[in-house]
Amino acid sequence: MKIKHLKNLKKDILILGDVFLDIFQTTDVLKISPERPVPVLVPTKAINLLGGAANVANNIKSIGGSPFLISKLSNDTTYKTIKKLLTINKINFKIVTNKDYSSPIKKRIVQNDHQFCRLDDESYSKLKKTDEIKIIKFIKKNINKFQSLIISDYSKGFLTPDLIKKVIKIFRDNDKKIFTDPKSKNINVYKGSNYICPNHSEFNDFFDYEKLKIDKKSITKLIKKAKSDAFIVTKGSHGITILSKDKKIINIPQESVNVYDVTGAGDTFIGFFSYLMSNNIDVVTSLRISSYACIKIVQKKHTATLSFKEFQEVVGKFCLDSNIDLNLKVKLWKLAKFKIGITNGCFDILHSGHLHLFRIAKKQCDKLIVLINSDKSVKNLKGDRRPRIKLKKRIELMKLITSIDDIISFDEKTPIKMIKKILPNILFKGSDYKQKEVIGYDIIKNNGGSVKIINKLSDFSTTMLIKE
Repeated sequence: MKIKHLKNLKKDILILGDVFLDIFQTTDVLKISPERPVPVLVPTKAINLLGGAANVANNIKSIGGSPFLISKLSNDTTYKTIKKLLTINKINFKIVTNKDYSSPIKKRIVQNDHQFCRLDDESYSKLKKTDEIKIIKFIKKNINKFQSLIISDYSKGFLTPDLIKKVIKIFRDNDKKIFTDPKSKNINVYKGSNYICPNHSEFNDFFDYEKLKIDKKSITKLIKKAKSDAFIVTKGSHGITILSKDKKIINIPQESVNVYDVTGAGDTFIGFFSYLMSNNIDVVTSLRISSYACIKIVQKKHTATLSFKEFQEVVGKFCLDSNIDLNLKVKLWKLAKFKIGITNGCFDILHSGHLHLFRIAKKQCDKLIVLINSDKSVKNLKGDRRPRIKLKKRIELMKLITSIDDIISFDEKTPIKMIKKILPNILFKGSDYKQKEVIGYDIIKNNGGSVKIINKLSDFSTTMLIKE
């Protein structure tokens, strides 16, 4: 029994599931066989990658999450290869080993970047009761270190009905979310999972097993039987359907793209969806971003993950394309580890000094939010003759400035409430202020952020321009 870095466990996403080794054997065509009209291939390079539940873990790790993987394998060379890959990718794991277990291998023969065929070297091997007991004991002992559970079922024998039932109960009793990627046709196996995420074929299998026709009544009955919050049905190019226990049905369309390789796309989906939901992102947003991620994955070679930069691009695209409120936007930006900056002002008459401030500030952060005084706030600060330009027009003008990512108005004399709410990494202000005089200085410094003073352009002031 192997345990890696247990002492570092903190708010991990626990992944229980079947693990296998994905091998992509690249080849060149030597000639056409004289025996039959088929190509003779020469192996050039073997690429070893994590498959199954290990790929789910790898997808979570690649975007900044903290997965912990539990599975079983035979104590053989395949296990050693998988263990090495998990270690290289800095994935914490616990693998129970036994000579009676199988170490599944899925070997793809690739020619000119396209899969020619797949060879599966595996056998069904059921988890031994002694190992099941050890795993349950381990999870109970460490439950406070896990924030949620993913059940990644590939029907290779690791996820016995008893193991699933007992682990679901542990997480339910501790009010932690459970996400299931099912394989069994019997929905009772996954009873208690918050979100059951079958593909369209697996979803149909549930109804076939229960001898039910697929209609609203049967769907409600099945969700109730599963004691789930919702079924999340993935339908490839036809998008995603949410079927919730409150009888709501939400369809999320899928953007049309050229598909290069679908290997592991389902692992990416369950990994992203669980990670986002575990970080308190709502269901629809989590699914839409997961869909964006899968679009990128199916355009990559082999069993793939997103780099952290690609994850930032996905989050950035979602925020740009969607009409979402500031709270959600900031939450997503922080999850993607964007450096957030804030500056504030009346910006009654935009001038070169303001543009200079925005330009220099944006060079030092990824996302720049401008907090702008409302008409009421400007009047209280500057008198009855201000603002000269109403808030709506001021915002319209500022939206034309490419260095600004969002603009938020406030009615109070100072933006302190908004600064407390957003808690940016950096607070920017012009050089007519000293650092400690800047509103929000103490809050930002106490939160580990910084306050930066940007040198003003001389001879530029809204008040001076109005006087002139």
